[in-house]
Amino acid sequence: MLIEPQEMAVSQNQLVKALTEIRQEWELAAEGESLLNVRGNVGLLLADFVVALGLPPVETVQVLGAELAGELQGVLFPA
Repeated sequence: MLIEPQEMAVSQNQLVKALTEIRQEWELAAEGESLLNVRGNVGLLLADFVVALGLPPVETVQVLGAELAGELQGVLFPA
């Protein structure tokens, strides 16, 4: 069952900034290689999205799924 997300006002500027930062991080990791040729970890990419968007824990678990959120708990929800 999906939980109805809380209303969050994310402006287009905030979204563009967050996605740009994620792209820049991936470009650094790619060390000059085209991002089209880089193999990435989908779980970490999704984690990057929820962190960049500042999603609260309930929505983070919904986006990532309980298993992935549990695996990333120490990274996403530090004690």
